[in-house]
Amino acid sequence: MSKKTQATLVLVIMFLGFIATYNLNSFWGLLLNHGFLAALIGGLADWFAVTALFRKPLGFISYRTEILPRNRERIMDELVKFIGRDLLNPDYIISNVKNYNMAMMVVEYAQRGGKEKAKVALKELVMQVINSLDTKKVGYSLASALKSRRKNFNISRLIIQFLLAFIKTPAGDRCIDYLIKMVRDIMPNLLAKDSLHKMIDDNVSIIKQKYIGDSQKRSFMFDMVDLSSENLTQKLNDKIDEYTNLLLDYDSKEREHLKVVLAEKIESLGKRSGYKLKVAQLEHYFFVKKFDFSDHLVSLIDSFCQNNENREQLWKQIEDYIDGIIEKLAVNDKMQARLNNFFINTITKIIQNNSQWGLDYIKDELMKYSQQEFVDLVEKRVGDDLQMIRINGSVVGAIAGMGLYVISFVVERMCG
Repeated sequence: MSKKTQATLVLVIMFLGFIATYNLNSFWGLLLNHGFLAALIGGLADWFAVTALFRKPLGFISYRTEILPRNRERIMDELVKFIGRDLLNPDYIISNVKNYNMAMMVVEYAQRGGKEKAKVALKELVMQVINSLDTKKVGYSLASALKSRRKNFNISRLIIQFLLAFIKTPAGDRCIDYLIKMVRDIMPNLLAKDSLHKMIDDNVSIIKQKYIGDSQKRSFMFDMVDLSSENLTQKLNDKIDEYTNLLLDYDSKEREHLKVVLAEKIESLGKRSGYKLKVAQLEHYFFVKKFDFSDHLVSLIDSFCQNNENREQLWKQIEDYIDGIIEKLAVNDKMQARLNNFFINTITKIIQNNSQWGLDYIKDELMKYSQQEFVDLVEKRVGDDLQMIRINGSVVGAIAGMGLYVISFVVERMCG
């Protein structure tokens, strides 16, 4: 028997008790009659109060009733504010992100097939760059610059300048487009991984247990929001599609910002000692060997780009490099620490810059509930507790009614 039925049954019993004892004139009869009457009044008052939360009592009493339906939007806004301060607090999220070794997650993904996908994607990108190069123009430009500078020629800076100029060309735009499309194609497969879904579900479950505790409000909020891995990954996928579409739009602010960021990254690359060392080794090779740049550079670049054997050799070096990086990352604590710091700093910026998006998502989820669905959900969650108020109201009313009768009876006898 439901609590609502029990509360209604108690109210009926109080009414029948009042009728049955109405004509009794003895002390005990009047005591019971007063108790039943007070219990009936208390039960009816609490029934009215509980019903007024969800709907109009008796279907027509509208003054100050239907509290939840009338205040649905305000309640939703308050829930969103509560979630923003509590569950989606950026500091809270970032502190949890720091608990994960993301570098080892990269290694695990690579060992489960991600490495091969990365190789294929990188190969296609390199081939795209090679196929889009104007080798004749590049070769003559390099040859002219090399001949004019010779031994004091700063080739490391030239490469940086070339890359900065390249991303501004149509060929550079095509390469950027390819990178964006590659990320967009990879992400659905990555987000569809069972291991990722399991990790999300496990973490949501852990967070739910630790976060909710004994809080009825937090538990209620979790029931209203769909935090399943399928829904979260779909929302993220939609967000990635929306953002990459903006990046592919040459007139968008996002595209402009991306090119500015790429230029900054290229500039920062030129300041790294490791990069300068590699270029210095190349300079030593070319200048010590006295390579004839003007006669052979154009044909060398063209031959390299067109020769399938050179391409295969380059691809083999890329594969070896990727394998070496993953193997080193799996055992090198310093590399893991650097990569983790990179992920944490990047995620921190994303969270801080997009915290409002999370709140908007939560609000969209909450606003999916119609007034009736919202009322039904709240009633399902707290209805039993509210029905106990009705039962307690009848019990307290009965005790109060009998107590007042005893007091009035004693006072009458004392006053003669």
